[in-house]
Amino acid sequence: MKNKFSILLILIALGSSLCAQNFIKRGDRQMRNAQFDKAAASYKKAADLNAKDTAAWQKLGVALLMEEDYTSAEAVYKAIVVNPVSSPINKFYLGQVLRINGKYDEAGKAYKDFALASPNDSRANEFKNFAEDVKPLLNDLKTYELTNVPENSEASDIGPALWNGGMIYASNRGEGSGVKISDLWSGRGYYDLYGIQPGKPGDVLTHEKLKGRINRRLNEGPATFSADGKEMFFTRTNYKKKGADGIRRLGLYHADWAGKKGWTNIQPLPFNNYDYNISHPAISKDGSKLYFISDMPGGFGETDIYVSAKNGTTWENPVNLGKEINTPGREMFPAIADDGTLYFASDSRVGLGGLDIYSANASGNKFINVRNLGAPVNTAYDDFGYVSDETLRNGYMVSNRPGGLGDDDIYKFIKKTESVCGTVVDAKTKNGVPDVNVVAVSSLGDSIKGKTNLKGDFCFNLPPNATYKLEATKDGYGNFENVLDVQPIKNERKIIVLEPKGGIDLVVDVTQKDGGKIEGAIAFLINKRTGEVVKQLSDANGKVKFDLYKDQEYDLKVVKPLQTKDAVYNKFIKTISTLGLTKSEALNENAQLTLYDGKLVFDLPNVYFDYNSSVLQKAAMKELDKVVTVMKTFPDIEIELGSHTDSRGSFDFNYVLSAKRANACVEYLKAQGVNITRLIAVGWGEDKIKNKCVDYVPCTDSEHAVNRRTEFKVLNFD
Repeated sequence: MKNKFSILLILIALGSSLCAQNFIKRGDRQMRNAQFDKAAASYKKAADLNAKDTAAWQKLGVALLMEEDYTSAEAVYKAIVVNPVSSPINKFYLGQVLRINGKYDEAGKAYKDFALASPNDSRANEFKNFAEDVKPLLNDLKTYELTNVPENSEASDIGPALWNGGMIYASNRGEGSGVKISDLWSGRGYYDLYGIQPGKPGDVLTHEKLKGRINRRLNEGPATFSADGKEMFFTRTNYKKKGADGIRRLGLYHADWAGKKGWTNIQPLPFNNYDYNISHPAISKDGSKLYFISDMPGGFGETDIYVSAKNGTTWENPVNLGKEINTPGREMFPAIADDGTLYFASDSRVGLGGLDIYSANASGNKFINVRNLGAPVNTAYDDFGYVSDETLRNGYMVSNRPGGLGDDDIYKFIKKTESVCGTVVDAKTKNGVPDVNVVAVSSLGDSIKGKTNLKGDFCFNLPPNATYKLEATKDGYGNFENVLDVQPIKNERKIIVLEPKGGIDLVVDVTQKDGGKIEGAIAFLINKRTGEVVKQLSDANGKVKFDLYKDQEYDLKVVKPLQTKDAVYNKFIKTISTLGLTKSEALNENAQLTLYDGKLVFDLPNVYFDYNSSVLQKAAMKELDKVVTVMKTFPDIEIELGSHTDSRGSFDFNYVLSAKRANACVEYLKAQGVNITRLIAVGWGEDKIKNKCVDYVPCTDSEHAVNRRTEFKVLNFD
């Protein structure tokens, strides 16, 4: 009996396993046909029959995500991730569904778990700090005013595009068709293109299907239009042929405007392919580039954004926009604003919900500085399809957020403020600096405060045509201040460079000889290795504070300029060394300045010589000592030293003699420790006789002695 019972259990298990496989195959077939609700039911039956079948659970999770049953999907993925044999990607999907459900802290933990399990996945770094990065996006700063447009239906209304003062959009409401055809996914009609034209003031706007042979049995839309409104590029199901797997996919088509006849001359674009989708077109303002999405092979994710350049009358092969824009997930609904900014939706970047709207700045042939538009544009739901008019301040977008009229609703927006964004970087490492206090202060004293995220990024929403003072502060860094002009349309990204502090404080007390504090003295700190110069003014207490780096030598120079020549302060100069010191140590220096009577100090003496001699006498040395005092008190002073002779003797002899007298003075000053590089010595011979005693004029010896002199003149005093 025991053996027969065991065999029976084995047969039952095999039967259940085979039955489960049949349900999985059925679910796979239903997924290919976009019957996500039926596929989820099939996978659920397979999972119930074989609870250990991780493939069935994973397929069920994907089907629930596609069906947008996020509550059920959360429960499924929470069950999957605790299974040790399940793929790490399920941790990422759990984070995705948790953020869609508005559980951002839980989502942050799931993303961290995914980053630890799959550190080489490109999404690991993007989402590892999700819980912190998402916080600024939640702050609704009233940047936009959103209004649900009355033309929305209970169905899905998407893809708004501006045309001839009105709006063209796609809807699966199924109106105006003699035969109601439903898709396999939603049970509603396939998408058709509708138009809303502005009427006279007070008229009710009406919407109707586009004229011509645009709308057919399957999907048409979304669309985009040339600047003159005469060309339309739109998404359409490829009616002509199925792909190799038997599925009809989407392609891009071109049509010409023929006035009352509507849209004519409908032609497929040359890069369409029956084996993959190409859709969601967006034409540049000059008509030279067409952007769209595709799931063609070789991309970065499920759907990527591509661009095709116009070459004459045809379109070149598409080029992927690259990893700066595309992710392993879905990038959708691109739009190019008149200023060249790219707007698009993505579900695999830090955001608030499923699809969030992002912007990226044009830079040559690339797009950089991808930024989430944040609340209120983005929510925990799907937000996408952002288009703006030529002012860049008015436009439309799509969302399935609560409070709408139907499934996906079109919202009209008015942009009330301008986004001013930037990055704070470390001057040494060039890396972004987190947790920096960034403040914008208006001329009225009002301030808007923010903090940089873990990447060093910040954003403000400010009124246009306004001027602010932008400040950035963080412990361990020097402060930053600059003027910020908010432009009405486009604001370049701001790069704020913060200088890291060295960590060794130098406090300089600037005092007079009697101990009095000197305010307004200028202290220069020169790094002898790098040549970097930092200048500070002493405060009301005579104090100056510098930040020094370890293992450096600095020259400290303190001066106090005066507006009068009747008095002058000497200079303080000293070498400061941090060799062997560590951070958090402090140095103190007393820079004592002495106030001198300027007239007395700079009334330099003359030095006199005996006839036909260059030897310094004791009286001359005493006079030179006065020069020594001045030059040591004021090390930066420049002095001209001019030596002379009387008129007796030849010109050549007297030039040589005056040079010897000048050299005798220089050598004496040098011996007393004077920096003679600040001296300019000149021998004038008998060129500058001070009295009547020129050649052939009889003079006494005392009259000639007046001319045997060395004179000193101040040339420069810094």
